[in-house]
Amino acid sequence: MARREKNTVGPRARAALGPVLVAVGAPAAAAGVALGVGWAGASGWLGDGWVAFFGLFLPLCGLALHAFAQSGGRAGPAAALAVLAGVPAVVGVFIALMGVDDLVLRDRGVEVTCVVREVTSRVETDSTFAPEGQHLTHTVKYDHRLDCPPGAPARLTREREIAKAGGELRLVYDPRGEVEPQKPEDLHAWGLRFATLFAVGLAALLGAFGAIGGASGGRDELNG
Repeated sequence: MARREKNTVGPRARAALGPVLVAVGAPAAAAGVALGVGWAGASGWLGDGWVAFFGLFLPLCGLALHAFAQSGGRAGPAAALAVLAGVPAVVGVFIALMGVDDLVLRDRGVEVTCVVREVTSRVETDSTFAPEGQHLTHTVKYDHRLDCPPGAPARLTREREIAKAGGELRLVYDPRGEVEPQKPEDLHAWGLRFATLFAVGLAALLGAFGAIGGASGGRDELNG
């Protein structure tokens, strides 16, 4: 009577399921934390220092620990994929956090048309100290005095002249005043969303392949 071979596909799949779910979920969780913390900062609930700590430092540390845990201290293609997945994951965190202002203006911003009454320029000087001595940096700032509908900003400062005196300027401003106004054509919220999703998706895909390879390799070592 022929002996039936034991089916190991089911146990292998179950063994890989947990690491795959973690590998897929970690990049999305890190980007989600960055986005949520950034939104809290744009809503006035957190200061810039806390936003940098909770929205950037902690997610990046979490991704580093996740990459180390996924690689398991082993060498090989599976471990390399697990570590490589951290690159787009980190990019996704940065894009999610840095793109919050555009997302906020897209969500709750009010678009208005203002008349530019006056544009004046001034030079700001910042000093930094290095071993070779003091270093001065000069930056030209342009102050735009605006005549806008009630609630909109009366002044706008940029490092370039964005409109001429006497001309019209369309702006999207935050009614809460937490985010700097922007010209509508300078908002890239949809592009930032796509870039974040692409980076997170790529990280999840690489991490999933790494987790599957790691689980299969570990199973083969046990069977060997």
